[in-house]
Amino acid sequence: MLTIDLTGRHALVTGGAGGIGVGIVRRLLAAGANVLATDLSAASLEKMDDHPALERTVLDITDPTAVEATVRDNVGDAGLDIVVNGAGVASRVGMPFTRLDAPDWSLPWEVNVVGTFLVSRACVPHLQRSPVGSIVNIASVSGRTGFQTSPPYSASKAAVINFTQVMARDLAGDGVRVNAVCPGMVLTPFYREQRLAAAEVDPTVLELTDEEFFTRKAERLIPLGHGQTPEDIGDAVAFLASDLAASITGQALNVDGGLVMS
Repeated sequence: MLTIDLTGRHALVTGGAGGIGVGIVRRLLAAGANVLATDLSAASLEKMDDHPALERTVLDITDPTAVEATVRDNVGDAGLDIVVNGAGVASRVGMPFTRLDAPDWSLPWEVNVVGTFLVSRACVPHLQRSPVGSIVNIASVSGRTGFQTSPPYSASKAAVINFTQVMARDLAGDGVRVNAVCPGMVLTPFYREQRLAAAEVDPTVLELTDEEFFTRKAERLIPLGHGQTPEDIGDAVAFLASDLAASITGQALNVDGGLVMS
């Protein structure tokens, strides 16, 4: 039976203390990798599971100086083999997009797109020295289909998918693979805002908890009938970073229960 083996490899995961980020970190650790998890929240990092192969540090990925310093100070002689651009932010509910203002677009673009660029740029010299260098960007099925609920988020994730292909072409000659994972519906605080927006049309939605709202929406929209877990996304990341995906680059893998077919 084939297994994912990342024994001895060194990984950097941004947004590692968030919901999806924690699932990614756990899966990489389970596969044998040494992981440096970064996050904007020191409190969230402190709450992560203790593991001998896990290091943690606070990082604002939109700060170029901080990104360069974090990579420089934390990538030692062991090098860097895997970079997961997992840090991201949602955007205010649109639907229709004319409800939004120009400032609503700034943060999703700076974090989801520019942050991915800054971290990747800082890490590339180290990945080029690795015989198994790999970048995995966390995009979204929203970047595939353009969901009306969050126009700035959808547009930023579409840009991440496109930038994944740009990086894959640029780094192919160095043997560095670049792919993306597109999560479907994963229960996050974003669904509270979606529930409140839905209540403007149907006030009975307010009788539901965030989890109940999420579950009903997933059952209605996803062909497999259920949402995804952070660990589901972590499995896909671990696969793409492993030797099992040695011939895969420039791809965006949907982990969505078939949502994009709906």
